[in-house]
Amino acid sequence: MHVWSKMQRGLPLVVVQGEIDHGNSSDLQTEIDKYLQQGETKLLLDLTDVTYIDSGGVSVLLSTVRKVRERGWLGAIRPNADVRRLIEIVGLKADNGFRIFDDVNSVEAPTASAASTQPLAHEDAETTAP
Repeated sequence: MHVWSKMQRGLPLVVVQGEIDHGNSSDLQTEIDKYLQQGETKLLLDLTDVTYIDSGGVSVLLSTVRKVRERGWLGAIRPNADVRRLIEIVGLKADNGFRIFDDVNSVEAPTASAASTQPLAHEDAETTAP
């Protein structure tokens, strides 16, 4: 698994490639926790290039949703059919703390006004996890 992150118009975007399993899920959790510790309550997880998630990866998703549910959400971008099915089986799709997006441009940028519909489009800083 390769994981890195960047801010995209005020939202943390964590990009993951490969398989998320017990052996590497802690790397993903560390990258997500970096933003949670900064007080972020809305996070995006780009799953476009994720081919497999085992229970270790599911645990990271469930843990993150539990942490942000009261004031925000975790958004998954373009999970493949197998990953999407797993998300449904574990009940995340029905959870108000979890959202699925077709692409990053379908996510509304956070603003002071909840009525804003400005899509994400620009990239800012990028970081990489080992």
